[in-house]
Amino acid sequence: MMISPWDEGTRFFERSLDVRSGIHETIASNMANEETPGYKARLLPFQETFTAVLRGEGPLNPVVTNPRHVHTGSEDNRVFQHTVKQNAGAGLDENTVNLEKEMILMAENTLMYMAVSQFLKGRFDGWNAAIDGGRGA
Repeated sequence: MMISPWDEGTRFFERSLDVRSGIHETIASNMANEETPGYKARLLPFQETFTAVLRGEGPLNPVVTNPRHVHTGSEDNRVFQHTVKQNAGAGLDENTVNLEKEMILMAENTLMYMAVSQFLKGRFDGWNAAIDGGRGA
């Protein structure tokens, strides 16, 4: 029986990294639009999105949010399939981005991404040790 490093456990962490990447892009979009009048900050909730991805409800496909953007085949108005617009805290220009909050979310997401990738690296290091027969490099 052949055992692959791309077992269900590895795919689980791989999907987690995909969702974390989507969250990073969502936060980066919010930060880039901090001064765009009328822009509503978006949130890509990890648990909801990750659960949906694990159920096979589809990948995190970017979609068109402005008619001048490159068309991706979807008419949806969200950056990612599970993105939620944040309407609270709008300023005089109706923009809901709070840069300090976004920076905190970005730092937290980066730490979580790094933690998952380190865990995944440990899985691959284990496979390498098994292949080397414990001899080391």
